[in-house]
Amino acid sequence: MNSKPTLALLLTLMTPVATPLAAQSTEATPGQELSELIFGSIGDSSATEVDMGQFVDFGRSIFVSIDSNEDGEIAHEEFVEWDFGFEFIADENGRQQAFQAARNILFANWDRDSDGTIDRREYHRAMAWDYRRADANDDAFLTREEFLRGYTVIKTYRAALSEQ
Repeated sequence: MNSKPTLALLLTLMTPVATPLAAQSTEATPGQELSELIFGSIGDSSATEVDMGQFVDFGRSIFVSIDSNEDGEIAHEEFVEWDFGFEFIADENGRQQAFQAARNILFANWDRDSDGTIDRREYHRAMAWDYRRADANDDAFLTREEFLRGYTVIKTYRAALSEQ
């Protein structure tokens, strides 16, 4: 999984599902309701926006949840076995292959040193970078819409679930 040819293959497989990323909005698409629930679970569920601190705290709890053997690193196997609920939606919509490709691409992007694991530092850097990328107006807060449109995990998974 760490070789450049494998990453190139994954990117090639992802191309058909990546096309709707730019056009994807908050319109009803597979995974939207789940994505909205995830946003609501970051910080105060009634909040209309979240700050970096809330997002990082959320990320820490996710890291602990994914790291099933509690060794402080997320192995590829742990990463692809853990799920928010998107896998069920992928199965239901016949998008399993696209969803698995999306997972593999996310893992490869977050495993910055390509050693086959994501340590806490890599994970934190990925979360911080993804937060800043999603913050479209650079106000240091993520709105629900920014999260749905711009957060890499949500954007990638929803694109993989879409038939567009």
